[in-house]
Amino acid sequence: MLRSSLLVWLSLWMPCALLQSQTESAPYRPFTAKQAELGKELVAKSVEIREQITDMSAPADPFKIMGNLYFVGVANGEAYLLTSPQGHILMGAAMDSASERVQKNIESLGFKMTDIKAILLNHNHGDQSGGAAYMKQKTGAPVMAGFGEIPYLEHGMFNPPAFPPPPGGNTGPGGSGGPPPGYPPVKVDRALFDGDVVKVGPLSVTTFLIPGHSPASTTFAYTVKDGGKDYKVVEFCCWEYPDDLSRNGYITEASVRHTFETFRKLYPVDIYLETGSYAWSGILSQSSGTMAERMAKLKIDNKLFINRGIFNEFSAAREVEFEEKIAKVKAATSGAR
Repeated sequence: MLRSSLLVWLSLWMPCALLQSQTESAPYRPFTAKQAELGKELVAKSVEIREQITDMSAPADPFKIMGNLYFVGVANGEAYLLTSPQGHILMGAAMDSASERVQKNIESLGFKMTDIKAILLNHNHGDQSGGAAYMKQKTGAPVMAGFGEIPYLEHGMFNPPAFPPPPGGNTGPGGSGGPPPGYPPVKVDRALFDGDVVKVGPLSVTTFLIPGHSPASTTFAYTVKDGGKDYKVVEFCCWEYPDDLSRNGYITEASVRHTFETFRKLYPVDIYLETGSYAWSGILSQSSGTMAERMAKLKIDNKLFINRGIFNEFSAAREVEFEEKIAKVKAATSGAR
């Protein structure tokens, strides 16, 4: 009787489920169309704010983000310190040219470089990892990165451009026409894989590989406590869906769908950080102001960082964007047959 009832239930459920999967349009649950519309506005706002950062390596004042999490980087963001009495985790090393500035930021907050017990790198580009060799030498801490980043980090190389330039066009930042600038190579002590956990004393950071900006750019997720409350933090890099998806060697339909599946596992997120400060939840949750004005407000009121809507809206908007672009690719491929 139970078996026959189960078969009847499956016969009724499966067609409905298939129909729903075929007709439901992005963004998929739990994200909503309203969130996607708001997300488009966030994307435009973050681009506008980013243009105000004329020197990515310019000095920036360190400050507490929330609980035991601190910003210790430069104008473009890039470096964050998660602390505990048993040792700290540095996420991001910023540019080689800014290494001493990052060290000064860490020490000005009262922390010792030698108490840093792990250095996590989001991706292999010089703005995120250029200072890794310096930080490793000063702290003695092991360097950890997504497995696909390691060959580039250990040779001090920027991975091949994600967006191949047009014939005769430039390949490096600043319109140099040559390869992107290198940086001091660093030996990676631990390869990170999807779902790996890094622990230092009571600290626990879960890593998720999100290819796109680079072969294995790595998202960090962890919890901080402030005022007796726990807040989930996610640090991500980077939203990147060019109009021609075939022009990015690290974006595939399978990898992007994995990305959105990962986001659903992380949801809800209280504090959203990108490697770039222009897309922090605390920056985008403010209705107006220049980048400098927004940063000044964060130092006074760090509760501005707490905004679950930012991650949801970004995720919804980018999912819609991707589905629209992949549909165009499939239509073009089908028409060419």
